[in-house]
Amino acid sequence: MTLTQHEQKIVDIVSQHPGILDNPKLRREIAKKYELSEKTLRNRIAELKKRGLITSSNSNKESFKPELLNSKGELNLSALWNIILMKKWFILKSSIGVSILGIIYALVAPVYFSSMISMYPAGDLGSGGGSLGEFQGLAKTFGIGGLGPAPSYNIPDIVNSRRLKKNIVLKKWETVQSPDGIDLIQFWELDEPKLFSLRTWLLKLVKNNSFDTDTIKVLTNEAIIELDNLIKTNEEVSGLITISVLMQEPQLAADIANYISEFVKDFISIEQHREAVRNKNFILRQMKDAKVQLEISEDELTIFRKNNPSSHETPRSKMMRSRLESGVDENRAVYITLRQQFEIAKIDEAKENLHINILDIAEPAVKKAKPKRTLIVIMSFIVGIIASIPYVVYAHTNEEEA
Repeated sequence: MTLTQHEQKIVDIVSQHPGILDNPKLRREIAKKYELSEKTLRNRIAELKKRGLITSSNSNKESFKPELLNSKGELNLSALWNIILMKKWFILKSSIGVSILGIIYALVAPVYFSSMISMYPAGDLGSGGGSLGEFQGLAKTFGIGGLGPAPSYNIPDIVNSRRLKKNIVLKKWETVQSPDGIDLIQFWELDEPKLFSLRTWLLKLVKNNSFDTDTIKVLTNEAIIELDNLIKTNEEVSGLITISVLMQEPQLAADIANYISEFVKDFISIEQHREAVRNKNFILRQMKDAKVQLEISEDELTIFRKNNPSSHETPRSKMMRSRLESGVDENRAVYITLRQQFEIAKIDEAKENLHINILDIAEPAVKKAKPKRTLIVIMSFIVGIIASIPYVVYAHTNEEEA
């Protein structure tokens, strides 16, 4: 049967939007989209039904399924929207189901409190001491070896070190449940037997082919891995360093954060003092060698003067005298400089330098940091919607192919 252009247009509209057969609200929206009145579209659909071109609303739901892709392979957004409208209750139920799972997780997830400290280096931590930098230049000038480069200290590297984290794990901390002190292995109950642990089962399975390990070392390593996820370090462009600690108790989080600041201060102070001692001892050895060389050169000059009086001086002896005197002057200059540096090194060893400034000490948090329950529920609802839409589209495509 030949259709007029207008009738074909109505048939195409129905094939793309089958929901308009039973949904007056959708029919009004589609009619407006195609610059028709709702009444005209309704009447034309009724006429086509009478002629058998559209049999019934129920059958046309199957006969006129919206095509997701047009002939050019482009996504038909209108068809996609119609599928979403048809399956809106399924999408809503799926989103509510995922939201319920999110609520359950938010309720059973461990609560963490955050405490933060901020610090910045006082001066250049890369310098090994006041006299060391000066003496390195002097050592190069006179060919004196043995003095390595000044040590550098990067605070984030110290905070992320295994040494610090091991100390934190094994230290006895006062908690609400254990006021007498408890280490983090016991605090996290890592030493408690698990009902089932895949890792433990696998280790037992390959035990014959592996080395026996100390239980304490294994538990300590597990606690360090756990702690690694709870300590965050951030270094600003200005040099300010912030360290945040997450723990299940606010006071424990503050205690660990303050312990980190003290550890960093003590570590750098001890290392700088050790470097000052090494520097002083090195200068002392060089000074003793310079004194011996000075005495030898002075003895050589004295013997030469005794054997070659100036009254019988020849051009060659005059040249030798000049060389010996220059050697004495050079050795004396080295010895005097080393003596000065030795006194400075003793001062550097004795004085206490301020290497780290603590701007903010950690205080117990008054609000929990994790989990953010409202955000979890909202994100769960959104994830439910995003995940259910591809499913309904996939189900619709399979129905259409079938």
